[in-house]
Amino acid sequence: MRFSLSSLRARLLLLVVAAYIPAAVFTVWTIQRDRTEALDAVGQRFRLLLEEANSDNDLAIATGRRIVATWAEIPEIASGTPEQCEAALVRLLQFAPSVASPTRINAQGYIDCGGTSRSMVGVFVGNNPLFAKTVASDTIVLGPYLPSTATRPALVPLNLPLQDATGRATGALSVGIRLDWLDRVARQAGLPGGTLVSIADSTGLLIAHLPQSPNIGKVRPGISARFEEDRRNGVAREGIATRSTLDGVVRLITHRQLQSAPGTFVRLGVAMPPDVAYAAPNARARARVALLLGTALGALLLAWIGANVLVLHDVDAILSATRRLGTGDLSARTGLGDRFGEIGQLATSFDTMAAQLETRQERMRHAERLESLGRLAGGVAHDFNNLLTAIVGSADFAIDTLPPDHPAHHDLLSIKSSASRSSTLTKQLLDFSRRSPLVTTSQRLDFVVQQAGALLGRLMSATMSIDVQTNSQRLVRVDAGRLEQALMNLAVNARDAMPNGGTIGIALDDHDVTPLMSAEAHVPAGPWVRLRVTDGGSGMPPAVLRRIFEPFFTTKSVGEGTGLGLSMVYGTVQHHEGHIHVDSIVGRGTCVTIWLPQAPEATVEAPSQTSSATPLGAVGRVLIAEDQPQVQLLLQRVLTKAGFAVEVASTGSEALARGVAIGPSLSVLITDYDMPGLRGDAVALALRERNPRLPVVLMSGFTSDGWPAALAESPHTAIVEKPFTAQRLLDAIASARGALSVEFQTHE
Repeated sequence: MRFSLSSLRARLLLLVVAAYIPAAVFTVWTIQRDRTEALDAVGQRFRLLLEEANSDNDLAIATGRRIVATWAEIPEIASGTPEQCEAALVRLLQFAPSVASPTRINAQGYIDCGGTSRSMVGVFVGNNPLFAKTVASDTIVLGPYLPSTATRPALVPLNLPLQDATGRATGALSVGIRLDWLDRVARQAGLPGGTLVSIADSTGLLIAHLPQSPNIGKVRPGISARFEEDRRNGVAREGIATRSTLDGVVRLITHRQLQSAPGTFVRLGVAMPPDVAYAAPNARARARVALLLGTALGALLLAWIGANVLVLHDVDAILSATRRLGTGDLSARTGLGDRFGEIGQLATSFDTMAAQLETRQERMRHAERLESLGRLAGGVAHDFNNLLTAIVGSADFAIDTLPPDHPAHHDLLSIKSSASRSSTLTKQLLDFSRRSPLVTTSQRLDFVVQQAGALLGRLMSATMSIDVQTNSQRLVRVDAGRLEQALMNLAVNARDAMPNGGTIGIALDDHDVTPLMSAEAHVPAGPWVRLRVTDGGSGMPPAVLRRIFEPFFTTKSVGEGTGLGLSMVYGTVQHHEGHIHVDSIVGRGTCVTIWLPQAPEATVEAPSQTSSATPLGAVGRVLIAEDQPQVQLLLQRVLTKAGFAVEVASTGSEALARGVAIGPSLSVLITDYDMPGLRGDAVALALRERNPRLPVVLMSGFTSDGWPAALAESPHTAIVEKPFTAQRLLDAIASARGALSVEFQTHE
């Protein structure tokens, strides 16, 4: 019991944790989304800054071009004496604040006029390639950007050739255009701390930098190498990336190429530390994670307390518990599980049965799909009938042991009666959920499919449509209710695969599969009726497609699916001796094809066979194959009391090995139909190959696919459905052996 309680606590805690998985995934998604949005915002902010800076730079250069062209037409500057030129430049500089360092260079390559830059007068620049290029040109030549200094901002040189009346070059006029827009644009952008703004050219010369840097005016090889790397990698003129800057700090970087002289490359760059960009998203992420962890810990604490409170609920006695169970109260418990002997065994069996029933009823109450109810009913039938067999049998032994005048005799009769009445719950669940054995008839499927299509049309949303095409004339032996349920499951899956709506196609037709077509159709050659359900939904990848028929496997979120829909469809098709195949392509949809064999034109029921009855006697060796310990003990006691030598096996494989070892001396095989590993019918058929007349008694609390015809129609086979009494078991043995049974003496 302690182990069970620990397992229950662990399962409840795991359920709480599993319930928080979607919340954790959503939290991670929102954090990533916030970071992405923050990065987009930084990128947008950078782009606006770069666009404004580039526009201001273009405007400054365009203004400078107009100024240079106008000044070059003034006689004092174009052909005047150095004194006249000097006076004119000084006067004009008062009206052109964006111009700095105007100079006139004569034909010999000497600066003979400098305006306010008189220190440059007399300097020889004739060897400068830019001077030669300017003199040879007839338009304004843009020179390389000049770095900023402590007294002036960075400059863009503009050079215009000077010519006399004959068109002969007499020198050149050069002015510098101030890049004073850089400080203004940076201030208006309101860049956060840690942001860097720089202008550099392809030689590695750092032209300008905000904040001020001692490297301005210096050539840094790293800049040139970075520009060359971007050129080789095909990096666009502008973009945003996360990488290390030349100072070794990782930053978010974006850049924009500025207008520059031919053959040169000047780039304006902006860099921001990621911590600054992600400051707000990181703060929200910490708050979300704290909230998630806090609520998760609170839920785990509540689950732990709830688990301890739930396991304290017990019931007073077996009699009151069985009466309550008979009225449908599935919370009944005995509270006597630690008692020894047969009363303790009854209590343990009853408590186990009631707990399983209560769990299944609770799951049924919350299930929204018919497949959930089917799984519950199947489990109840198997476990409930096994446990009721132990209860009824143990009660028989207890009644037989006590004299009729014993005070507990009447109570034990009430226990047996209440337990027997409880077995009706199983039959009701099986009938309601259609988990009882198939009831098949030969019929055409046109009406069944059309009726299901009409029902589905009423159940679908306005964005969904059902296209039903039926063209089948053949008879198929089917359980119409089971087939309708399978069709419903397939249609629901198709609907879920198309959340935005679409058309579900249902097509029914006759198809003759030839031997050449067999491999492609995935069915043996012969006449078939083919039913296809198609959708244009999301499709399934191969890894999912391989597992779709596994019970409890689902790709849906927690609480949205049981994982039983396709496994139930697969079981239904198998029970009808059909085949099912699924084709699916991710992004294009899924097609499920069901093949059902054509029914023969007429069927002949096998005549019932009888055997002459002879006394059972008390001689024989019996092999019991049963995996439930309580039922094992009951069978062993009944058969030992009837005079049989009894062998017991807990699995099908063990039963087969023991049966082979016993050989011809084996009188009767009593086997449960549904056991772990090798099923009971497989054990019986294997032993029948060695002894074709071996009497077999098949027991089962639930058979989802009916009794196997190869055994059920044999004259040496008897079937016993759980729960059963000792006398019913002996009668079944007698029927299988063709003998009269020995009466099992009980005070019934």
